Formats: sequence, C-alpha cells, structure tokens
Amino acid sequence: MQAITESFTPVSEDLIIRGADIVFMTDDGTKFHVHAYFFTRESVYWQQKLTGHNEPHHPLSKHYTPNDPYIIQDVDSRDFRKFLLVFYNIRYGDYSSFSKFDWVDILSIAHKWEFPQVKILSKRYLGQMGYGVVERTCGVHCTRIVDDEMIDRSYPNQVYLISCGHKI
Repeated sequence: MQAITESFTPVSEDLIIRGADIVFMTDDGTKFHVHAYFFTRESVYWQQKLTGHNEPHHPLSKHYTPNDPYIIQDVDSRDFRKFLLVFYNIRYGDYSSFSKFDWVDILSIAHKWEFPQVKILSKRYLGQMGYGVVERTCGVHCTRIVDDEMIDRSYPNQVYLISCGHKI
C-alpha cells in the first residue's frame, strides 16, 4: 500500500480551498484555508472553540484570516494535512492511498478533537488492514477494533495497535 505522504503537497506550502471561511496555522507557519463547516458540524470540541456554542450551525465567534489565523499548537502540519484529506479527498470515499500510519495519525487527531465519525472511519480502515486498538493497562489484545470504552482514558493522545502477523 502506498503511503499517503507521497500524494501531499510539500508541507511548506499553504493549503487553500476555494470558498474557505477559516484559516488555521500550525507551529511551522503552514496555513490551511478551509471550511469551518466540517469542524463545527462534526466536533463539539470545535463547535465550542469556534462558535462558543454546542450547536453545529452557529456563526463563528471570530473571523480567522491569513493575517490573523487560528493557531493550532497540538498537531503538526503533516498530520493536519492528512486529517483534512478525510474531508477534502480527491476521490469521494477512496482512501486507498492512506497507510496504516496515516490512519493512526488521523485517529489520534479525531480522538483529541472529538470527531466521532472520523474515529469510526479510522477504526474501520485500520480494522480492514488487520490492526486493532489495544487497551494498554490490562494488556487486552484484540484482533478487531474495540469500542472506545476499552481504550485506557489516561492515555488519550496515544493509539495502541497490535500487529496481526505484520510489523507496525
């Protein structure tokens, strides 16, 4: 399987989507001009951050522009670009170029930013690739994707995988 990083534009280039209404900037200065709609529709975390409400269709509380972007400090530009490809995929529903490592990065962000549907999607693709989430403290090994309740909540930024006959 081809790694998704080959299909990305170089990290130093900004990503500009026509009609974008928000600009995010990562620590390395890369700017992403995207639609806030996906963030406020899919994530209560981003609803609160961008609108101050728990409703998906509330207007943004502030206008983030290229000169005054929303600064993302907890996700690097390469991983953010992978995450955005879930919404801005070149071919609708075709994730064949995503590697297991890409899905792990996407799942980690989806968990951190509370994107439940992206988590489900990530877990489904990891499961199809033969990898599952492992509950760390009990040492429970699964050959399928397990429910979130099985994930050790004291390690929210980690995704633990087992290899089912393959090396990770």
